[in-house]
Amino acid sequence: MGKRKLITSILLVILVCSLWGCATIKVGGNAQLASTSQGGTEIASNRYWYVLWGLVPLGDNATDPYIPSSANKVRVETTTTFVDGLISMFTGIVSIVCRTAVIYEVK
Repeated sequence: MGKRKLITSILLVILVCSLWGCATIKVGGNAQLASTSQGGTEIASNRYWYVLWGLVPLGDNATDPYIPSSANKVRVETTTTFVDGLISMFTGIVSIVCRTAVIYEVK
């Protein structure tokens, strides 16, 4: 019974580490940022990848290239989608995490 509890504890730690991280997405661009209460139309979505459970970004983790210069006001939502969760769960053992940023143009 002790061995089974140890294996369960190790699997639980692996699961928690694969879904937990400190990944950050740099939100910027020339447009003014809108509040979260304002609606908008989705103009872009991008997945960002990190290693070491979110400590080190793989590539550029900024939203600047995805915000069009014609947009006056935008809202950026950073989420962990179901697909992000699955990818992070299966690749968390090797410490790879992904997050998604969705950019909305607010009129």
